[in-house]
Amino acid sequence: MLLNHSIVRSKSAQNSSPGYLWAGNGIFRSVNRTEFNATIAHKLVTTPGLLELDPGFKLLVPKVPQDKVKDITLRINQHPNLEQLFYLYWRGTAWEVLCPEQECTPTSCISLEQHPEPAAIEIHSHGSMGAFFSATDNQEENGCRISTVIGRSKDRLEIVSRVCAHGLFLNVASDQIYQNINTYCRHVIPF
Repeated sequence: MLLNHSIVRSKSAQNSSPGYLWAGNGIFRSVNRTEFNATIAHKLVTTPGLLELDPGFKLLVPKVPQDKVKDITLRINQHPNLEQLFYLYWRGTAWEVLCPEQECTPTSCISLEQHPEPAAIEIHSHGSMGAFFSATDNQEENGCRISTVIGRSKDRLEIVSRVCAHGLFLNVASDQIYQNINTYCRHVIPF
């Protein structure tokens, strides 16, 4: 049984309130935050007579500015063999980047601090490994936020991003989120 769902009768349904959307090509989850909204495929099923819906993402605030991106990549390059964690919060007029006290190893990073509010964006680096979402990432990303991994391939930083919505994921081009990201990282296209 689907609780809190809408039947898609027009393309404007993609901008509807949070919940499940029943469309001609599947069931989708619609999520809204102050910073973004997204529509993510939950289950692909065909329902004749209903309009089809496309997964989508829209950033509702300005992109993370280039100076913040530069600071994050500089810190990652200071410790290139360790994973590191960053939280980004929209503060009404600007992005705030927090680098919590953390325990970092070549294959993990654990925040030693509790934050009272969920971050809009969580970035973690993969040290000397490439940019990809691991099985651990898939298990741990159960809230509603943007998740980004910055990795390394042949001594060049690479980046991959997605929207996470309660266990569902939508891959998003990082240049939709970060200003001039190509200056610092090459994009990885997930399959």
